[in-house]
Amino acid sequence: MSLLPKYNRWRPDFLAPGPHVHIEKEKGIFLTQSHSVDPDDVDDEDDDFTSYRYYESDKILGKLYRAIDEKEIFENIQQRALVEGVNSNSTIIDAVWDYVQSKCLLIQWDHKLEWARDIREL
Repeated sequence: MSLLPKYNRWRPDFLAPGPHVHIEKEKGIFLTQSHSVDPDDVDDEDDDFTSYRYYESDKILGKLYRAIDEKEIFENIQQRALVEGVNSNSTIIDAVWDYVQSKCLLIQWDHKLEWARDIREL
């Protein structure tokens, strides 16, 4: 394990898992890891969970990421759902599901149903 390269704890903002993550400004951030690491901090880290820190990227993906207003998008989706005349049959996901079902009509799966239920129970 000691031969594995050290990972970089810094990632650009467009790789953040969601809007709740604190994004730091790029100024004053050194993206190379410091060699003066406290050994007590290393022992307390959970190997299954790596804590990344995110910086504001000045490259095109970062600019595009920050240009997206998620709140406005979700408000538009909610407003469209409340408009009269729009029902669940007119959504894209329903159209996709209808297409999948029409293409899968000839697939014989009934004989695998019990086996699938056993797998699900496991």
